[in-house]
Amino acid sequence: MDYFDTLIEKRIDSRTADVVDRLLEQYLPNTEPCAVPLDTVLEQLQTKYAFTLLPKNDINYARTALAVIEAYFPEDASYLHHDWDRRLEGAADLVSTLRLSLFCAEVQDTDAGHALYERQKAQYEQRTAGSGQIWHRMPIRVCAEAHTGYCLVTGSDRLKDEITCLRGVTQEDIEHCTPTLIAYLRAKYE
Repeated sequence: MDYFDTLIEKRIDSRTADVVDRLLEQYLPNTEPCAVPLDTVLEQLQTKYAFTLLPKNDINYARTALAVIEAYFPEDASYLHHDWDRRLEGAADLVSTLRLSLFCAEVQDTDAGHALYERQKAQYEQRTAGSGQIWHRMPIRVCAEAHTGYCLVTGSDRLKDEITCLRGVTQEDIEHCTPTLIAYLRAKYE
């Protein structure tokens, strides 16, 4: 075994590694496959939160399309223009061709959504305590593509964790201790 292999085999000590080790030891033995399709999760969320669907010409649709195309359709992404604005336009034009099922919405600051915004405010005030900075509400958005499972949540770690828990894990995630499994355990048990 050479020096590089020795380094790879060594455990990196950190708080995160300790948390992951604890979660795996404590919860992995009882974790069962519970994967739910993203479109089902999005439907469940719409019964809990009031969403405002973003218009199809909103920049978030183009950004979501581009992220999905670059991650899941790299051969198509290679044909997109290098200029950022034209790249976004090209990605938006490919949505129907690639049959992408995009969902881009903003959580309304009412009922269950209000609690998410209040948490956002409390976290901001905690991080900036004593600095005199004033909190300005950041929109909480969910941008997703149902077929690939791509999902980006901005403005709320709680909503991101809720989606992670609702989506669950597959048997493969459990067997191979994938990043999806780690995210699921952290969201569910931390």
